[in-house]
Amino acid sequence: MRVAWIGLGSMGRPMALSVVRGGHELRGYARRPEEHAQLVAEGASVGDDPVAAVLDAELVCVNLFSEAQVRAVLIDGGVLAAVPAGAIVAIHSTVSPAFVNELATVRGDVELIDAGFSGGPDEAQAGALTLMVGGDPTAFDQAWEVFRTYADHIAYAGPLGSGMTLKVINNLTFAANLAIASDALRLVTATGVDPEIAAGVLMRGSAGSTALRIIAKNGAPEAAMTAIARYLEKDVAIARAATVGLDLGTLGDATSGYAA
Repeated sequence: MRVAWIGLGSMGRPMALSVVRGGHELRGYARRPEEHAQLVAEGASVGDDPVAAVLDAELVCVNLFSEAQVRAVLIDGGVLAAVPAGAIVAIHSTVSPAFVNELATVRGDVELIDAGFSGGPDEAQAGALTLMVGGDPTAFDQAWEVFRTYADHIAYAGPLGSGMTLKVINNLTFAANLAIASDALRLVTATGVDPEIAAGVLMRGSAGSTALRIIAKNGAPEAAMTAIARYLEKDVAIARAATVGLDLGTLGDATSGYAA
């Protein structure tokens, strides 16, 4: 399949690399193409013109940091207007379900799907991400061959916006788990137990979570929280906006600090 990849950051790069290694043709866009020599060496082409990247694409994968960046590139930058009729545009960026549906109104002859993912760069390179996809089921089936190069659990969640809804609730739950894990280690420290030792124990016990594994990997709770704060603040804000009027229960209580 001819794939265009918009956004080759810490997650986009290993995902795109998995696509190339899976036998697909890939043309990528990056603000600094010279940083992607490995992709080029393995058969991809990388340039600094996003419009040129999508001109003959069958599937366009978008993996930018924020909704504002997606809007700037796809709409203001003319990328969505340049996508060939009949192509599929998959939004991997964490954005609001409402924004996904807004994008779908821009081009009626392009099939838009939302494809949120869970996992990090290691999982992307190993083909072990979890993917949550919303949109037309035929477009989902067509994109599946590409998706399976970087994901080993690919769930069709339902109509357009469903994948991103599930993604932001997943991230809201992760943010709550991280807040709880941080409080647990604060409590451990207050009792005189080494928090790094405690993190290694708790992650293997019934208290275990992805949040605790990340904290244990970083070695210090403060370092883990600092490194991931900008992502969580964005994702919690999106999740709260997408669930206005719904009772978040303990998820709302545990993530109120991120929202503030």
